[in-house]
Amino acid sequence: MRDTVRGGDSGFRERSAAGRTVSVAAIVPRARFIGCDDIATTGITDVASRCGPGDVFVARLTERGDGHDAVARAVSRGVSGVIAERVVPTSGVPLCVVPDSTWTHARLSHSLAGDPARRLRVIAVTGTSGKTTTAWLAAAALMDEVGTVGMLSDVGCLGPEGSEPMATDLAQPACLAAALARLADSGCTHVVLEVSSRQLAGHALAGVACDTVVVTNVARAHLDLHGTARAYRRIKSRILDVLAPDGCLVADGDGRLDRLLRRAAARPCDGAAATTSLTAGFRSRCDIRGRIVERGRDGQTFMLTTGGRTVPVTLASPLRSFTRDALLAAAVGLRYGLEPRAIAHALEAADVVPGRMERLDRGQDVPVFVDAASSGHALASTLGGLRRLTPGRLVLLAAETTALAVAGRGGLERRVSRWCDECLVAPPSMVDEDCDATALAAYARIDRLMSSLGSRDCVLVLDGPAGGRGPDHRGVPLAALIDGWLRLAHDPGLADAWRHAA
Repeated sequence: MRDTVRGGDSGFRERSAAGRTVSVAAIVPRARFIGCDDIATTGITDVASRCGPGDVFVARLTERGDGHDAVARAVSRGVSGVIAERVVPTSGVPLCVVPDSTWTHARLSHSLAGDPARRLRVIAVTGTSGKTTTAWLAAAALMDEVGTVGMLSDVGCLGPEGSEPMATDLAQPACLAAALARLADSGCTHVVLEVSSRQLAGHALAGVACDTVVVTNVARAHLDLHGTARAYRRIKSRILDVLAPDGCLVADGDGRLDRLLRRAAARPCDGAAATTSLTAGFRSRCDIRGRIVERGRDGQTFMLTTGGRTVPVTLASPLRSFTRDALLAAAVGLRYGLEPRAIAHALEAADVVPGRMERLDRGQDVPVFVDAASSGHALASTLGGLRRLTPGRLVLLAAETTALAVAGRGGLERRVSRWCDECLVAPPSMVDEDCDATALAAYARIDRLMSSLGSRDCVLVLDGPAGGRGPDHRGVPLAALIDGWLRLAHDPGLADAWRHAA
């Protein structure tokens, strides 16, 4: 029998925790080995230029190109094994052929980290829009009720020791596994995880068994990443692949998710309890139902009904979509045995989600909200809701990088014209430390526009993660700039100090 080939520690992100050795044969039963019976490794990489003696190279299709074309380079750098989807020349280096090298790379990354998700109950939240809000509210509902709850989302990493911005890319399986390990090590028993289509496309959750999966909606979006609407829906449906056999699917009962619900119900149980499902929405057929009784730009009140019990819930957000997200979060709470009244109290206490329809209130008459839309669908939902509640002018102020991320070059004004009376895109230089004449002119336009608005009007500031502001960016976020304008315009003490300094 041929020997097991052992790979060393790559020294990069895909490396083992505490010197753990992982067997490829053990986690990929359908693997075929050429030149050995197994590859046991303590470190992997999918970047040929990072390979060193003893590493295991995973050849896969990435944004950088097809890794199979880089096998020769990896071999020349001394790798002890190659994992690929097809037979490729390796100059005698042992080769493992797998059905899907991207899935294998992700699964190895979690295994090398010690499979931290196995120490947690994972609640995964996906969908075209509403993921961050639903994740935040679900974590708030579970907090102090089911154990110690952590959260990983666009908002950041929330754990027992507080919250911090998310500095790593959770679409990278090694980064996700490391973040889960930190939460497990800090004492978390549950984690609410926001899952993007990019994560699903890259199998970032390979080998993770989610106790609960939440699907907010599936609409036409992110075609620049996935090509077609059909491909996007197929990738979103992968969320069921990581749902534990006895897990629970929570879905928007008003959306077109019947096929997903049927597929979840038809999954084989393998001796475990059957997959359960809960629907939340505004229709009478939903397990958790909402009925809005009062709504305005200052907030809304709705009645939450489940199991014959009804409780009122008051939220600061005016959007119907926010209520939908709150109902999905309530379903998560019910999944873990919480009482409706306790859920209502938690939703009311935590309904302000950082950067998601967050109100800027400095004493002005005009309502000003800050949002970080992740897609055109999410932005359309927000603007549509505000348009119905705004008798006057609806104004959109957007950072240029955010506008590009949401609508593409030159497309934001056209996309929002059906809802907005004014749309102003701020150039990047306006929020940089070194302003030029174009930036000053843009600020002057914002100053004139903001000064002309009244109580019947409404302003949405589009800024946040969608803009792709890197950690080394030295500028001021557009939302902070608008907040500064409001403070200067409506705080008499600041205005007097400014005039005195001038």
